[in-house]
Parts: sequence; structure tokens; C-alpha cells
Amino acid sequence: MLEVRTPAVANIFYPRDKDILENTIKTYLAKAPLYPYKPEGLISPHAGYMYSGIVAAVSYKQLLNLDLEKHHTFLLIGPSHHVYLQGISFGYYDFWQTPLGMVKVAKEKIAEFVKSKPNFPLTLNTLPHRKEHSLEVQVPFLQVIAKNFDIIPVVYGDIESDYIKEIIEFFKDEKTVVIISSDLSHYYPDKVAREIDSYCHLAVEKLDERFLQYCEACGKTGIEAMIKYAKEKGLKSKVLEYKTSGDTGGDYSSVVGYASYIFYK
Repeated sequence: MLEVRTPAVANIFYPRDKDILENTIKTYLAKAPLYPYKPEGLISPHAGYMYSGIVAAVSYKQLLNLDLEKHHTFLLIGPSHHVYLQGISFGYYDFWQTPLGMVKVAKEKIAEFVKSKPNFPLTLNTLPHRKEHSLEVQVPFLQVIAKNFDIIPVVYGDIESDYIKEIIEFFKDEKTVVIISSDLSHYYPDKVAREIDSYCHLAVEKLDERFLQYCEACGKTGIEAMIKYAKEKGLKSKVLEYKTSGDTGGDYSSVVGYASYIFYK
């Protein structure tokens, strides 16, 4: 029997209706700028689309610099918000379902990783994925912009960034793009949030994880892993977009920060 992960946050973080969801994403993508950078890795936010969708679209727009006629794998890495775990979970689903259809999970590649890393801290159950939004909100963007792909979904808990870097190193190749899911600071006045988030930007721009000690991103472990990987591989990096929920929702008294970052050769 095939294991299918069904949507957990449709109609909460994004529209459940297929046509409305597709049109919403296409509208965000149409407004997003296209830069001349071929992505090796992206960092994208994971809030409700009405708040962070316009920022996430800037990350996903850059996938147009790839040859999307060819098959790609997207390594999705995000933090667990609902389940405490020490290590990571691949979920072990065969497919992920969204209102836009089914997406294949690259289970063969995951099996290779598990076989070659017998002492890696991971859990074999699906529990960390069932209600988790950090990866789910990324998938509809991929379905709109890239038709020929599969995913490797990784949810992590209490774990060192070097383990996440090890995952990136194992799966990353010419046809695999890393997508790190993270929002930035939470529930500060807008001015304070922007100051805190500036350290996240510096960490990415300078490929220097030391700035992350002042960054309050919920996906900081994943960001740190991507920075370490990029630095080791000689990649470049850039902040593509930044907004707060004040910019998108109108309330500047208590905001969440959202950024789009890219890593490229």
C-alpha cells in the first residue's frame, strides 16, 4: 500500500481550492523579480501565504534559471514545530498530496542515505511530518513552477547543523536544489525585528555563521548548515527579498520577518 501524506494546513496557510491556489501562486510569481542566478540552494519562508507568499515567490522565481524540462530533485529541509525529536525524519511517504496533485518522494535516494549512515540520528516514523507546515507550504510553489520533479522531505528537531550539512552533502548534485525553510524573528515591533533580522542577512551575505548567534530564525539550524556547505563549496550568496508581516499584513506592532536567500555558483 502506498503511503500518502495528505495536506495538514490547506485552508489555513494557503487556499484548499485548486484553482484559487494556483492563481494565487501565479500572481505572486508574476510580481517577483527574476535575477541572473542559477540556484544551488534557496531559503524560503513558511508562514501563511497572505503574509509570506510574496517573499517565497522571489525564491521560487529563480528556479526559472534552471532547465525545468529536465527532472530535478528538491531537498526540502525545515524545522519541526509540533513534535519534539532528536535528529531528523524523512517521513517515509511515497507521495505528498496538495490541492494541486501528487508529488513523488525520492524514497530510493532516502534508502541509500539510511543504508550508508547507520548511526545517523533519525526517526523512522511519520509523526513529525503529519501536522508540520514548514515543508508543506513549499510544495505548491514547486508544483506551479516545476512539473518534472520529486522531493526529499527532511524535518529536523534538536540536532547540530553539521548533521544537516551532511544530508546536503549526500544528496546535492547538479539536478538537486536545496530548499531551506525558515521564517526569521517573531513578534517584535517592526523596527526591532528588522535590526535582529539584519544579522540573519549578514550571515548569508558574508557566508559567516557567527552572525547567526544574533539571528532568531526558527530554521536557524538549516540556515547554518547551508552557509557551511556553501562556504565549503565556494558558492556565492545573496539576499533577494525581505519583508515583515507588517509590510504584508499591515500591523507593525508585532511582526514576523520573512526573507528570500539564494546560493549559487
